[in-house]
Amino acid sequence: MILRSVLVFGICLAASILESVFPFVFRLSAARADLLLVVVLYLALNDEVIPGAALSLGAGYLSDLTSATPSCLYTVLAVLTFAVVRIGGNAVKTDGGFQSMAVAFVASLVHSTLAAVLFYFVSPGSEGLVLQFPPLLWSAVATAAVAPLVFSVLRRLDKGFVPADAAIRVR
Repeated sequence: MILRSVLVFGICLAASILESVFPFVFRLSAARADLLLVVVLYLALNDEVIPGAALSLGAGYLSDLTSATPSCLYTVLAVLTFAVVRIGGNAVKTDGGFQSMAVAFVASLVHSTLAAVLFYFVSPGSEGLVLQFPPLLWSAVATAAVAPLVFSVLRRLDKGFVPADAAIRVR
């Protein structure tokens, strides 16, 4: 299980690098796919509570390291997102595809809005509440577009760590 956690954290690191470099290289200012959010969604829907929460904490920490405004806000949001999706996860159990896109779209909208509101209260020297809807929607669309790919990569990783008798549950 330690090897799986290291590999998932490696995927988080690669996702963090991709989501930081890709918009810079292609000069995308309005849309940014939140790959780490998709990893947290996958963990909330498919992982055990303690390992999933710990990996979500790590994903949030990586997001804090690569953000323009370093704080522990993304770490808190990642664990909060894990908890909320985990609680409501029985209603939205998804194996990928369109359903994962819908979950990622809604989660990205809520996550980005909550981040803007929290930054308003946490960062007293900031510009105020900056909540612009076109970039928020484009980021949600980009996050939803990459969700099936990220779910597929993580599902393939999980297949290698599932015992033979439990392999029927993971497709």
